Amino acid sequence: MPEYENTPAGEVRRAIASGDFPLPNDPRKIAQAMIDLVDSGGTPLRLPLGSDTYEDVRASLVARLAEHDAHRGTAVGVADHDSV
Repeated sequence: MPEYENTPAGEVRRAIASGDFPLPNDPRKIAQAMIDLVDSGGTPLRLPLGSDTYEDVRASLVARLAEHDAHRGTAVGVADHDSV
């Protein structure tokens, strides 16, 4: 759409078209995976598609879980009332 030509969306479209912004995953496989998941009834809340995206999201979640676990003692330490 011409309305988007001078916007960030237009810049991304031009970068993709020129090869300066490579898209490593197959869009047909992505679309089919999405359709298959909807058809299966097992649609997750989020679905990182592509090995690159899967690994990036996994690394982020592992780091968040490590941070979460590092504060377990504090978190569970407030669970019970002290006896008076």
